[in-house]
Amino acid sequence: MDQATAVLDRIAIDPDYRAHDIQNEFLAHWALGQDVFPVFVGTVDIGKLPQDAYSSYFILEHHGEKHALIADSREEVTKLCGAWGWSAPTKAGKRCWILRTERLPAVPEDHLPKTVKDLFAWLRSWDPALYHGVQRVLEREPSYLESRFVSFAVHCPIGWIGFGFDLEQRRRLGYGRRPALYKQYLHGKGAHTPIMRLSLTDVSPSYVHSRNLAFPDLRGKRICMVGCGAIGGHLAQALVRLGAGSGDHGQLTLIDHDELSAENLGRHYLGYPALFGQKARVLRDELQRQFPLSRIEARDENVLATPQLFLCDLVIHATGEEQLGDLLNEIRQRARELAAPLLHVWIKGNGEAVQALWTDDAGFGCFRCLRHADMRRYRQKRFPLLKADPIRYQRGCQAFTPYAVSAPMQAASLATDLVIDWLKGDPSPRFRTRATENADVRMLKNQNISRLEDCPACATTTN
Repeated sequence: MDQATAVLDRIAIDPDYRAHDIQNEFLAHWALGQDVFPVFVGTVDIGKLPQDAYSSYFILEHHGEKHALIADSREEVTKLCGAWGWSAPTKAGKRCWILRTERLPAVPEDHLPKTVKDLFAWLRSWDPALYHGVQRVLEREPSYLESRFVSFAVHCPIGWIGFGFDLEQRRRLGYGRRPALYKQYLHGKGAHTPIMRLSLTDVSPSYVHSRNLAFPDLRGKRICMVGCGAIGGHLAQALVRLGAGSGDHGQLTLIDHDELSAENLGRHYLGYPALFGQKARVLRDELQRQFPLSRIEARDENVLATPQLFLCDLVIHATGEEQLGDLLNEIRQRARELAAPLLHVWIKGNGEAVQALWTDDAGFGCFRCLRHADMRRYRQKRFPLLKADPIRYQRGCQAFTPYAVSAPMQAASLATDLVIDWLKGDPSPRFRTRATENADVRMLKNQNISRLEDCPACATTTN
């Protein structure tokens, strides 16, 4: 109570504090008193030149209710409508003029703008460049007179702010080729034209995948993940949420030649609708159902059939199979500086722990360096973890290691954390172990492992 009282007192006596507080909460106030339908903002290029600084808005209807979506691409609008279960727009989009500023919105002295005159005065007090941008459109762009309504969207540090107003029909048609005359009208008899303050909700991939992060996301990165099983399924959805498959040239490639079977469902990200489907394809379909704007490629083939596997930004080995890990490690070691980093992740025992290893060209050990190479200890574990052999089950002709769904989820989490540290600039420590609280395992230090001098993989490629 005392803290709340102190804040209220400060708001009352300190106009600068009051203005700053209102600026940070400006979007919550902007649409007050406005009876307008929701407006969403998709992908909009805010870096366009002034003469090209417009996007399109599309009117959408769902169960009799209207919505609007601003986006540069009609294809994006169609995909979002499909994800929401809405009908795609049948009419072409109308122009919405795009402006941007690095300044926080100005706090009006009396009230939020209600008329064109109020709007012009408020824009001038906020950022003169915004005011002049609006005036430029009204004076030089005859295309805005083709519609009954002109709209603007401003991108600023707190998000998107929108506004627009109806155009007087007779003058709109009469001044069709002379927009400067309509601008003069707005500064004269049309100054009291009511405006509509629009509440804009950003639904673009750039916002969705970065909003909760304090570091760069995966937009624009080319990620290739081998294995779409228990670990890969949970990891893929995390990667997509971090932005994999979005941005210019961004793509997530999923590789797995196996089918999703009944014995997989108890610990996989997917469920019954995906049963008996190719793992890579059904995982892609589910991820694109949730994130329709992400570019995800599925390859139901052996990884050896994938050409130029390492010509991307990151390769992830998520099968948990050591033999395949050795093979991928060897392929990468041959390419060296030309190859992308390789992240291995696997489950130990019956889920008591999970481990991951990041390999790149920083001079540390590779995947083969996890086992000794000298004749006396050949292929013995260099960093033993388990104190007892894991339980194995045999059912019919199938042998498997039992573990709960929490194990692949924890493995995916560990791999995700390594990817995040890579995005931050340093994936150290590159070799990590994460054990459950009650696991009876040896304590291993998270570290950047050194190369083995006699490693048959990386030692031969550096000599």
